[in-house]
Amino acid sequence: MKKALIKFINSFCYSIAIVLIVQLIVMSITGKEPMLPEYLARFDSTLKAFAVELLLIGILSGTAGAGTAIFELKKPGLVVQSILYLLILLAVWIPIGGFLWEIFKYPQSAITTMASMLLTYACCWIIQYKICERNIKEINNHLMEGSGESGVQH
Repeated sequence: MKKALIKFINSFCYSIAIVLIVQLIVMSITGKEPMLPEYLARFDSTLKAFAVELLLIGILSGTAGAGTAIFELKKPGLVVQSILYLLILLAVWIPIGGFLWEIFKYPQSAITTMASMLLTYACCWIIQYKICERNIKEINNHLMEGSGESGVQH
């Protein structure tokens, strides 16, 4: 739990810093706030809208960071860990994405956004799985070379 909290805080702070820098760069180039007019209309000031946006993006990123603690648990396997992590991300991302970026205003937008997120997650998961698989093979090779034993089972 302590590791998850530390990961949450770190991810929260990093994302706020990154969003703040990007927003300031965009505002200095365009002269406009890079927020949807529908989102800005919910607030009585641009500063409040920006503060809420930073907070929500920080929560989203913090949750993504803290959620990685699931992968450090010993009991559930990689597939279960991956599904749990995805469900946690979606549980936080869907309401925040709907509020900040109006992803549910148009059905095509919601479908495209969700499909993009799920495909990106699947691609990242496959890449990570292949990296882990390669690392296990390398460990097994080193173990077999060093001791002549059968190595770690995959």
